[in-house]
Amino acid sequence: MQPLTRPLRYLVLLAALVPLAFAAFTGHAWEDYFITLRSSRNLVEGHGLVFNPGERVHTFTSPLGVLIPAACTWAVGPDREEAALWLFRLVNAGCLAAGTVLLGRRALALGLGPAGQLLLVGLLVFDAKLVDFSINGMETALLLFFLILLWSELASSEPPRAGMIATAVAGLMWTRPDAFVLGGVLIASRILIREPGPGRPPIPWGPLARGLLLGGLLYAPWFGWAWWYYGTPVPHTVLAKSAFTPTPQWSTLLQLPWQVLTGQSMLLDLFLPAYWNFGGWPPVLVHLAHALSGIAAFAWLVPTLSVTTRRASLALFCGMFYVCSILLFPWYVPPWSALAIIALAFLLGDLHSAAASLGRHTVVRGCQIASVGLVTLQALVLVAVAWQMRIEQQVVETGVRKEIGRWLREHAAAGQTVFLEPLGYIGYYSRLRTHDFPGLSSPEVVAAVRTGARRYAEVIARLAPDWIVLRPSEAARSEFAATRVLDAYEMVRSWDGVPALDQVRLLPGRAWVEGEARFLLFRRRVPPRGRSRPLSRFRPQEPSRSSRSPNRHSPAARRLVLLH
Repeated sequence: MQPLTRPLRYLVLLAALVPLAFAAFTGHAWEDYFITLRSSRNLVEGHGLVFNPGERVHTFTSPLGVLIPAACTWAVGPDREEAALWLFRLVNAGCLAAGTVLLGRRALALGLGPAGQLLLVGLLVFDAKLVDFSINGMETALLLFFLILLWSELASSEPPRAGMIATAVAGLMWTRPDAFVLGGVLIASRILIREPGPGRPPIPWGPLARGLLLGGLLYAPWFGWAWWYYGTPVPHTVLAKSAFTPTPQWSTLLQLPWQVLTGQSMLLDLFLPAYWNFGGWPPVLVHLAHALSGIAAFAWLVPTLSVTTRRASLALFCGMFYVCSILLFPWYVPPWSALAIIALAFLLGDLHSAAASLGRHTVVRGCQIASVGLVTLQALVLVAVAWQMRIEQQVVETGVRKEIGRWLREHAAAGQTVFLEPLGYIGYYSRLRTHDFPGLSSPEVVAAVRTGARRYAEVIARLAPDWIVLRPSEAARSEFAATRVLDAYEMVRSWDGVPALDQVRLLPGRAWVEGEARFLLFRRRVPPRGRSRPLSRFRPQEPSRSSRSPNRHSPAARRLVLLH
């Protein structure tokens, strides 16, 4: 394989340095990381790989995403969360650099020109969600590395090696149990789109079959152990979310290509910041994301484009039926963004090569300008997101949620329970038994939801937790006024980070941050005999217009159903 060019070497170096610089500037640690970290810490302290000691519930999704933080926690000590996270960040930065090397070398071997190389590596290195979710405790960088490894092996002009296929497939499954979708669409596109001409090589059925079989065997130890330890190989998080995941209808799936073309699908997320739906971002970004995602998803229909372009595009097209049928959280997006970036970069390379061969210098220049312009814009969005996440970490995560957890740790009695939606920081620092919605850590909540309790008030009425943590927008819902379930509780504390946000002159995507900055804490009480305390006595503050959720009936807002 060819050595990297000097500009490409610089971009590969950036692939490792950019996320580390992002981490140093923002200090960002994602809410869901602390859900997993609680299990990692319990494993290190000898309580087993569980959220609550003595209760074998599979409360995490990624095997590597819990085992590597456990190893980092063991190396530095359980009470040094920041040091453990930095070790995990170094692992992820190494994965990004290694994946970028694989990507760059394969692109050179396939003849991708300088403009395409810049677009390929530049868009990837400066992708805001990829950078953020590679340093904030999620498993995104690991998943991307194994995805690129599989793509690189399948894109080779030589027959794929079974051992490399197995390594990539097993790595994907060890990272996320639904990653078989990523592997499946890549392998399917390799089979369906073949090299043109009569002398094209045959489909490498043998190496593919052996690689898949060996990859399954490499994943089998975890599958078998999880089945024995937890009683099921299916993560409890999947079971909890499945009750709120819309069941795909054939009519909806058939409309999806049209929705992608008209900008009404969640494929827009591939090129937009996390939770962009809440507003606070320039409309031009949405229009550009619409154009890029549509081009990447449908480029495979053009037979004159290169095989590499069409395969990446077809993989994305097939994958969008999965992506747009689930609750699409932002850390799910970067691998699919990578497929779109590969398709766009090689498409640009095809146009650049064709124009150069025909002497169309204006088109050649246009390709170069487009490459530089898109990468520059991607970098500017990353800078804006870095500022957003720095403020979000300081005000929301550290200033509010972490403090709620610590307060509960000091004031709640052992054995008490707390109901809440944001499980991570509060659950980790309080160490209480949690009844979270939709039940990521709580089989009791999942059971209640399955028997009809699909609203907060109904779950609270059934489980009667000792403490309740609500956002003001949640406490103001009509369900609480109708059921009067909060009459059995008194509000004891409130946290409000909005005044701190008001001190920030410019904050991109403020609406999402503001919606997470206010919380109310309720404690269960025994009312005097014959009397009840009206809910209006502690009526919560109404959310501001900027903190309200977007239209939850729109396709792009369905993934927010578990947030507000």
